[in-house]
Amino acid sequence: MSISKFFLFAFILNITPSVAKAQLTYKELEVRYDSAWTFKNLQLIPIKFKPVGDGVPAISQPYNRPIGLMEAMHKHKIKVQEMQYENGADVNYLQLTNHSKQDVVVQGGEILEGGKQDRMIGETRYIPAGTTDYIQVYCVEKRRWSPKPKEFNHKGVANREVQKAMNVKKRQADVWKEIDKQFKNENKTSETWSYLELYNNAKPIDTSYINFFTRKYVQSDSNLAGFIFITGDHVMSTELFANYGLLDLSFVNMLNSYVQSAISIGSRPTIPLEQVKTFMNKVLISEESQKAYVTTHGKIDRGSDGKIIHLIAYPD
Repeated sequence: MSISKFFLFAFILNITPSVAKAQLTYKELEVRYDSAWTFKNLQLIPIKFKPVGDGVPAISQPYNRPIGLMEAMHKHKIKVQEMQYENGADVNYLQLTNHSKQDVVVQGGEILEGGKQDRMIGETRYIPAGTTDYIQVYCVEKRRWSPKPKEFNHKGVANREVQKAMNVKKRQADVWKEIDKQFKNENKTSETWSYLELYNNAKPIDTSYINFFTRKYVQSDSNLAGFIFITGDHVMSTELFANYGLLDLSFVNMLNSYVQSAISIGSRPTIPLEQVKTFMNKVLISEESQKAYVTTHGKIDRGSDGKIIHLIAYPD
């Protein structure tokens, strides 16, 4: 697919909370083990939707394409604020008011600097146009609680280790524990133990990774559902989306997160293919086994209709 055709498709692609792809199992998906994208310490194995009818993957009904949270904040289309109570703000939730004419998609792992404490978004969700909703978040700055909140700014995405602590452990204490561990690994200390302080002082991301995988992505067709992410001798995780449009909105953030981890703690991929297949069987064999496995090894985000919009799973 040409670059111009790709971006035209990405622009007109329609994705709504009521998506056509209701489930994410082997019945709907195929893993392209023979088409892995590998560069230095990181490997992506594409997962695609199986053709429907005339060979074109099913998509949802025509709809105004959503935008991501970063774009919405930069264009002042959404307001992010803390929920106020008598004793102060709620640490665990933020209020998002979408006053634009487009739906906004927020992604788990996105970092927001400001408020009384910096936060990491804990779930992938739609915020429909013209509505207000409440999003679960985790604090990523445990020793600041400002009397006067600052304006929130979008600051990228957390690396995979911080996100894994959030998605698997699902406890604030474990998110802080992982951030503390990363400070220790870097022989750094901090007054507020802010993840952004560690993140902003990290080595710049190797743009050769970004350029390679972005080029592969642009050259791919439009029936991608997600990827398996591999470094060294282990699977980092698999991430799947209800349709290509959601993946398209999420790809840049997702890639940056995995590249951070591949550079800092990864090595050239060497994992046996059978080990990868054994892991994916736990995720994709059936809806029942998927739910049981991901409940303790990842996270499933659902739309307002209860259908899956995003799934992330980690190996044992």
